[in-house]
Amino acid sequence: MSFGAVRALPASASRPAFQRGFTLLELLAVIVIIGIIVTFASLSIGNRALDDRLEGESKRLEQLLRLAEDEADLKGIAIGLVFSKDGYRFLSADASRNWVDYAQSGILRSRPLLQPFFAELRMEGRLIPPLPSTSEVEAPRAGEAEDESKKLKPQVLLLPGGQMTPFTLDLKAPNYPSYFRIEGDLLGRVKRERKQAEPGAAR
Repeated sequence: MSFGAVRALPASASRPAFQRGFTLLELLAVIVIIGIIVTFASLSIGNRALDDRLEGESKRLEQLLRLAEDEADLKGIAIGLVFSKDGYRFLSADASRNWVDYAQSGILRSRPLLQPFFAELRMEGRLIPPLPSTSEVEAPRAGEAEDESKKLKPQVLLLPGGQMTPFTLDLKAPNYPSYFRIEGDLLGRVKRERKQAEPGAAR
């Protein structure tokens, strides 16, 4: 055989397949896939953090309701609960039978709702509008005439003996499908459960 008859093979043909480089199109496809994975991972982490905070806030409110029930029964007084756009307040009647904050400090003090959460209160299936804010509705000061529109009035009553105004409270986050429902019945039983919003119902 003549050595001159042997053809020289191209360098690319003699190179193993695993040593060949990626094309620009392949690199772009990989970058896009990685970007999609990172985006979904970020959304998952963000939703998990929001869900944990929402669950924690619902647990806190449930526990405070149970403590307020015990307090009302122990002291033989009625304790009221009122919700506003930015929080909620526990109330009691003073000597003049005006509803005032139950405590300025301590466990049953007025509390804000953590952002971005909001509460929807229903009684007998009817949505109860929240007060404008915890500071816009106050008891009258000494010497001032009473303004009925600004007097504190409980939306929910916790009575000695364990009775309670039946209510349903949904604690939600904007545009998030999962929420927590807290329900109280006439016998003072309180329960909390996770719910899923109907498609298109999340706001």
